[in-house]
Amino acid sequence: MRALIRRLSESYRSYHESNKSLLEWIGVVGAIAFPLLYALRLTGKLPPLYDDFALRTVATLCCLLLALRRWWPERLQPSYALFSYGAVLYCLAFMLPLTLLHNRATTPVAVNMVVSVVLVVLLTDWRNTLVMLTCGYTLSAITYWFTAADPRWPVDFLLWWFPVCGVLVAGGGIGKHVEKQAELERLRRLYAGLAGSIAHEVRTPLAQIQQVIDLAVARLPPASDAATLLVQGQQAVRRGLQAVTITLQQISGKPLDPADFKVLSAAHCLRKILDAYAYDTALARERVHLQVEEDFCFRGDETAFELTVFNLLKNALYYLPLHPQMDVQIRVLRHPQPCVVVRDSGPGMDPSLLPRLFGEFETRGKTEGTGLGLAFCRRVLDAFGGSIQCRSQRGVFTEFMLSLPACTASESARACLPDPEPGGLRGRTLLVVDDQTFNRVVAKTMLTRLGAYVLQAEHGEQALGLLRGGCVPDAILMDVSMPGLDGMATTRLLRAMPGPAGRVPVLALTANDSTAQESAAHAAGMQGVLGKPIDAQALEHALLRICRQRLAMPSGHASGA
Repeated sequence: MRALIRRLSESYRSYHESNKSLLEWIGVVGAIAFPLLYALRLTGKLPPLYDDFALRTVATLCCLLLALRRWWPERLQPSYALFSYGAVLYCLAFMLPLTLLHNRATTPVAVNMVVSVVLVVLLTDWRNTLVMLTCGYTLSAITYWFTAADPRWPVDFLLWWFPVCGVLVAGGGIGKHVEKQAELERLRRLYAGLAGSIAHEVRTPLAQIQQVIDLAVARLPPASDAATLLVQGQQAVRRGLQAVTITLQQISGKPLDPADFKVLSAAHCLRKILDAYAYDTALARERVHLQVEEDFCFRGDETAFELTVFNLLKNALYYLPLHPQMDVQIRVLRHPQPCVVVRDSGPGMDPSLLPRLFGEFETRGKTEGTGLGLAFCRRVLDAFGGSIQCRSQRGVFTEFMLSLPACTASESARACLPDPEPGGLRGRTLLVVDDQTFNRVVAKTMLTRLGAYVLQAEHGEQALGLLRGGCVPDAILMDVSMPGLDGMATTRLLRAMPGPAGRVPVLALTANDSTAQESAAHAAGMQGVLGKPIDAQALEHALLRICRQRLAMPSGHASGA
């Protein structure tokens, strides 16, 4: 019962967090309407009814206190939510039904009943709407039975009222659900647009800084002071890039394609993840421990799994400065079910918060959070055919359990093995199209190390000129954001070219690898999208994949064909 009450209370508080003035304005309306309607009755404008002066006086005072919220003493402010709950229940779910029963369900009070249900639906979430109406109607019936001199139930009214009431509540609940989904979609689009700007304006220069620092670190003596400072800068840039990548993935909502899943070893992936994670301090790294009790393999996307664990690590280590003695334990278990458990001994959470923890735009205790991290984790685990659950106790621990379906023994034997590719990119001719010299140099360096012959173009027109002149590379790396002809427009013109040139596969390079960007790239005739900063292994795999598609592409493919 206590858990139910906590959940209802949390739902009610959360409902009014986004519009804290709603209760105040309802209070203003009620403080005016209740005495005004009673005064009209005294003037004969309304038919004589049951004298509910005492009930209306209490209701008016309740509404007045709701309206005067900002003038409440500071020590009483925390009690406003509880008071407002009681005030709404009394005024709308108890007093008006009681008045209706005393007045034998006359038309004016029947209209008041309809208004009262609409207001309750407006002022509460669907769970509290049901609880409030049930409790209010029950209390009003009991009060009427014991206080009326001749209690008689308006059966005819009740026979049609409860179905009407059900329709009003259901309609209000559906309307709120639709409105909430529309608001979530609006927020997703807003965040996605903002993320695209951040990706282009922040991610690209950070990637360039990372490349410069990497080159400098490689040329300096490891023990020198300069190398030490550069390594610290290297870690800072890695943290920034990881934060941007995680945020972009959370916002994008990009669905995972099961066709791209591979057999992964949980232990192997977690070791790589813990090595790759950009810790704020050496102490943070020391506080994270991996314990493999029994490894298992599962089918999934390694990058998505990595970002999921990154999210959980980031959430746990966020509290390390306030709880310097906390530890983060990551365990790999096969029995009683294959799972990865991430447990920290930080501040913990109230268990009443857990039911809404994985909802979109839900955040707890971190004012700068997007509220999308755990929703992203759940989306990834659902795509893998697994689940994510949380247990927590305030002041003791927080534990996330990632349940994953284990692979068969034959599938597990292939875990984490790279796809065989005879020859790889060696000997292939690749064209890099990018308006920034630095980006072209970085891509050329990576591809040359893989044995490829690299051509360069500074813009779309130059790339098309090479193709018209008879140059037919095995694949093109096309920057999306370029002055003049951008990557999309260049690719559409390329697809309209006759002969082998029109069949050259194109890999888009962009700092904004969102779902919308990927859809636009495919519509333009591109075969893949790779996010910046470029990872050498991901670049090799992506190029090998699209090179295989060349023979399957029809000549003269155009956007929208």
